[in-house]
Amino acid sequence: MRYEQDRNASGEILRLLIQKMAGHPAAFTPLNYTIWYEVVTGINPGLSSALTSLLDSGNLLDDEAIERLYTNHISELNTDEQRESLQKLLGKIAGFTEETDKQASQFGNSLQTYGDTLKQNPDAPELDALIYNMAGDTDKMRGSMHSLQTELAASKQQIEKLNKELQSARGEALIDPLTGIYNRRGFDGAAKLAFDDPSVLAKGVCLLMLDIDHFKKINDTYGHLFGDKVIRGIAEIAKSKVRGQDSVARLGGEEFAVLLTETDIAGAKIVAEHFRQSIEKGKVRRLDTQEQISGITISIGVAAFANGKGIVDLIDQADKALYQSKQQGRNRTTVFAQT
Repeated sequence: MRYEQDRNASGEILRLLIQKMAGHPAAFTPLNYTIWYEVVTGINPGLSSALTSLLDSGNLLDDEAIERLYTNHISELNTDEQRESLQKLLGKIAGFTEETDKQASQFGNSLQTYGDTLKQNPDAPELDALIYNMAGDTDKMRGSMHSLQTELAASKQQIEKLNKELQSARGEALIDPLTGIYNRRGFDGAAKLAFDDPSVLAKGVCLLMLDIDHFKKINDTYGHLFGDKVIRGIAEIAKSKVRGQDSVARLGGEEFAVLLTETDIAGAKIVAEHFRQSIEKGKVRRLDTQEQISGITISIGVAAFANGKGIVDLIDQADKALYQSKQQGRNRTTVFAQT
């Protein structure tokens, strides 16, 4: 268990954390709290070193910096620990196997010796002694094999358990903790799968880049908790508007990406407009006053894969289209035009 402090100790840590967090512009989110908690308690040296380097460079921690620190030094930590456990387990199995192999070799040598003795026509006392020794060696070898089988059976269960945990941790490392959709790393993985498959590209791949309009003003007016709720709401709408083979990701801050497969540019624009209109018509309830806030909008850029281009080109084109949407007044969808 990573966090072993009792209630009193964690209360003292909390007071210290709030003082440290207050000196930076990042919101008081669970990610921010976790970052400082692990630094103050000294349980994550890699994180402490990275944070110290940032602060020594004169940087203040904003929301994006907190998210990067969390992704790089916490979200994959369990994976590293589980991988180490798996390596130790495999080392233990190798040790048992080596010992059993050594005993099997000794048993084989003993059998060779017994065979040679039998060829010399031993008398009754020598034959009795030979049979006694053979029985003892056989029991010893049987016991060694039984121990190995027992150890292998137990180790198999541990390996299966660790493998499931590793798969789960690997999945968590690709997921944005605020929204439950892909983070940038998850998006890159999904995009690579699509671009590595010629059959997928042949059916059409499009990218939507979404950005929440005036998000800083939303945070400043209603608070960061409301801003987080807006981000989660947009993620939910995006997920509800795509098919199973499509990918939705939060790339950082208030920016999202939607990778659409088996979709041409006309279809991608229709999907983008469904997103935009659903969000424009929606309302988000404030947690403190229960007031329904409307007027939240997004800007979207749309681009389609073209032969000879890669994912970097597609992102660049969608970004340029997104920039045009913002320059032209926001709350609109712009399709990248090839020149």
